[in-house]
Formats: sequence, C-alpha cells, structure tokens
Amino acid sequence: MTTLDDPKADDLEQRKSERRRVLLAGKLVYGETDMTLDCGIRNLSRRGARIRLAGAAAVPNEVKLIELRTGTAFDCIVTWRRTPELGLKFIKSYELPESVAAEQKTVSALKRIWLENTVR
Repeated sequence: MTTLDDPKADDLEQRKSERRRVLLAGKLVYGETDMTLDCGIRNLSRRGARIRLAGAAAVPNEVKLIELRTGTAFDCIVTWRRTPELGLKFIKSYELPESVAAEQKTVSALKRIWLENTVR
C-alpha cells in the first residue's frame, strides 16, 4: 500500500467512482474494535471516503468506519493522510441494522458501537 502525503489533482481525477460532498457523523474503529474516534465524513463514494478527525491521532493503516446515520460500516485501508484528514478505500461493507448479532464477533462489536452512538 502506498501512503500519499498529499493527493494530487491528477490522482483525484483518476477515481473510478465519483465522490459526493457530504457532512455526516462517523466513528473510526480500530484495535480489535476497542479504540474509537469521532470523525466527520466529508465526501463519500461507493469505493471510499474522505474523513476529518478532531485533531492529530495515530491511526493504523487498516480501520473500520461507521456512518452513524444509516448504520453502514466499512472495512477500510488508509490511502492518504493530510492531518487532520484521511482518505479511506473501502474493502467490505456491513449493513448494521440488518446484521445478525451472532454473524460475526467484529460485526457485533460494530453494531454495539453504532447503537451506542445513534440519536434516539
């Protein structure tokens, strides 16, 4: 995996799916689902997202992102870093409202985090 310090305009134009500008609340999850960070999702596509953290944080290259409004979770790889923003590439997605708790330990933990952070 290549980590870019600053994505160039040419790189952005080579995306295979168009990103749309959004302002959504998210949770970044890592470390066997025991570490979480609040984040803002700034743009989103089928293949990835740009997120913004509240400040500098040591984030590993493999993370999970939960989009809190819909309860969609993604396995992600960090493709670029420009503090306080990160570019994420989606590897797999989970629809947490529809997931069966016994389906998988990780999905259960993600669903618990999502439920704890949704506005009722």
